[in-house]
Amino acid sequence: MTAVRLTIAICIAEILAMSSFASFPALTPFFFEHWSLTGTDAGWINGMFFFGFMLVGPLSTSFTDRVDARNVFLAGCVLAGIGTYGFAFHAEDFWSSLPWRFISGAGLGCTYMPGLKLLTDRLPQGDQSRSIAFYTACFSCGSAVSFLAVGQIFLWMDWKTSLAAIIIGPPLGIAIILFCTKPLKSATKRPWSQIMNYAPVVRNRFTMGYILGYVVHTWELVAMRSFILAFLAYSHTLTDAPAWMDVSAITAFAVFLGLPSSVLGNELSLKIGRRRSITIIMILSFIVSCVIGFTAEMPFAFVVAVASLYGITITADSSSLTAGAVGSSPLDLRGATMAVHSFLGFTGGMLGPVVAGMVLDSAGGPTETLGWGLMFASVGAVTLLGPFFLRLTRD
Repeated sequence: MTAVRLTIAICIAEILAMSSFASFPALTPFFFEHWSLTGTDAGWINGMFFFGFMLVGPLSTSFTDRVDARNVFLAGCVLAGIGTYGFAFHAEDFWSSLPWRFISGAGLGCTYMPGLKLLTDRLPQGDQSRSIAFYTACFSCGSAVSFLAVGQIFLWMDWKTSLAAIIIGPPLGIAIILFCTKPLKSATKRPWSQIMNYAPVVRNRFTMGYILGYVVHTWELVAMRSFILAFLAYSHTLTDAPAWMDVSAITAFAVFLGLPSSVLGNELSLKIGRRRSITIIMILSFIVSCVIGFTAEMPFAFVVAVASLYGITITADSSSLTAGAVGSSPLDLRGATMAVHSFLGFTGGMLGPVVAGMVLDSAGGPTETLGWGLMFASVGAVTLLGPFFLRLTRD
């Protein structure tokens, strides 16, 4: 199979494995009322998904230095399917939802970075940079498809049906991987005794500069995607927007913009340099974050335009950060590097929505424009640490 076809196949499998990503955030306005949730409660439910990713992801990714990443990806699809099923049929309130979101997140931890390793292990060195960019950009595509599927089915059916329908995603991901890839024997197996040894990665300041930048990037990205639909729903009620401007479709569009944005961001980094490109993008993202929440009472078309712009700026540095971390690591430490990258990155992903929810509640809650304004500004402010971390990547 050619590099292009392989990349497309694994990207599609990734998107399908992510079907449960928006199970909660796509229905946040409904759950605010149905489960009587606060902003902090919503933050914890969103954060629990990435807590599962954070705990399981490093272990599963580290194993790919010893075992074929293909097997890890397949196991992750099974976990994702279990979590999706449990949330659809056994989550009835705040507490009962947490374990199922954790399991879904653990499934993502076994598919996202191991999927990248599955891809790069099967590509020549020269084909990797753009393939990595497309793969990481498909995280946005998978998120958008999940938002759209859950939101649109909920619009026409009910919440149980919308959650049950997306259970099909992980099994289809398994089918694609089994059909399009073959088992691979690693030529440079890392000894079992060294599998959990991350010291060589942490000592590599070039790699750590990109990884720490990825932490603040993921903090902002996950917080934004956890609450953006609820914010748009709030604005929709204030501005008498027409019914055809459905917030789930708008959210999916804003999130989907992360795919071309991430790919083009990587192209920009190839032209002007990774560090400069990432720094410019992070500053632009912070500026938009300071604006978006306070636009809630403006014409809804303008709110949608700002949300779309945020969907672009917040993801434009994603593939550059990941490609920088992977490209600066030795071949035999790729799995360990991706493990540290995902663990620290999605530690930010776990904390981001929790802290954002607390800020939202402390500033008036989800029914106050001030709360939304300060919440988005707070998550954007964290990203300003990124340019300082990138100084580690200087020669």
